[in-house]
Amino acid sequence: MPVPPHLPMFRFLAPCGFALVPLLAVAAESAAAPAWTARPAYPLAPGMAGIVAGAHGGVLIAAGGANFPDRMPWDGGKKVYYDEIFVLAPGASAWRPAGKLPERRAYAACVSLPGGVLLIGGENADTVFGDTLWLRWDGRAVVAERGPALPAPRTSQVAVVLDGRVYVAGGYAPGPVRTSCGDFWRLDPARAGGWETLATWPGPTRAQGTIAALDGAIYLISGLEMTVDAAGKPQPKYLGDAYRFRAGQWERLPDAPWTAIAAPTPAPVTPANGRIWVLGGVDSRLVGKVPRDTRVPDHVMCFDTGSGVWRTVSERWPDPVVTSPAVPFAGEWWIVSGEIMAGVRTTSVWSWQPEGSR
Repeated sequence: MPVPPHLPMFRFLAPCGFALVPLLAVAAESAAAPAWTARPAYPLAPGMAGIVAGAHGGVLIAAGGANFPDRMPWDGGKKVYYDEIFVLAPGASAWRPAGKLPERRAYAACVSLPGGVLLIGGENADTVFGDTLWLRWDGRAVVAERGPALPAPRTSQVAVVLDGRVYVAGGYAPGPVRTSCGDFWRLDPARAGGWETLATWPGPTRAQGTIAALDGAIYLISGLEMTVDAAGKPQPKYLGDAYRFRAGQWERLPDAPWTAIAAPTPAPVTPANGRIWVLGGVDSRLVGKVPRDTRVPDHVMCFDTGSGVWRTVSERWPDPVVTSPAVPFAGEWWIVSGEIMAGVRTTSVWSWQPEGSR
């Protein structure tokens, strides 16, 4: 199976006819800066892209992921997928081994629920998964159990929890060339019946976007539309649009100030001030302008759900990554490992308290 379009995106491909729509609402002033704390490093060097992370049973769980352990892909290196599971307890100085996934897996969507961490789809070198996995901490190890099958195999989709139900949007479908999807699915873990298909957003298909839940609504932001031309070649389009799903209906929101492909997701939220925070992500303004060995962007923006205005933060994210989830844990948002530039991972782990939660 060909390598999916995770890596080429971070080489800052030439744009394919994409232009940001004029912004309807972007604040000139900057929001207050967030607070960051370095945490114990992830134990598998050189770190992971597409890692799965969540919280259950009072510990932070991280599993799977993919990297290039020997050489970069343009030098003939092969992407390797992993199945190791580790946990980090509050206040601990190091991660501890906690078992293995049933299969090697990366780029799955993941959410934290009272019943466990739910892994949704994903991929490895052999397949794109159409299943889900529950990861549960039993006090000694993480136990993996199969969950409800997806309506179709997907990888690099996004997921979030609202009112106890899981919502999944987009992703790549399997195939010789990956194409993005417009799926919007919902699962109520408390009820039998599996996944429900909902109406999609009124815009392009996408993968590697970011999603958030706040005040009874789902927010879908940015992403990469991947189509195929008549010659069978992939055609990526960077998306800066945003949508809200509320009371069963979608509405278009103002476009983000820049694209944020593969930013940590679910996007952190601060209910006290009604803000959704988008951290870094691949920015289409840099396409064709920076070398392959340039770090991914370190900027931060937020959407004010009350005013409908995008705001920017002047201070920078100290150690930006992409393709890593954001996990609410111990009163902060945690980001475990991730990709810092084309093909390059990091073992760094950070926790974050945005303005409005301190």
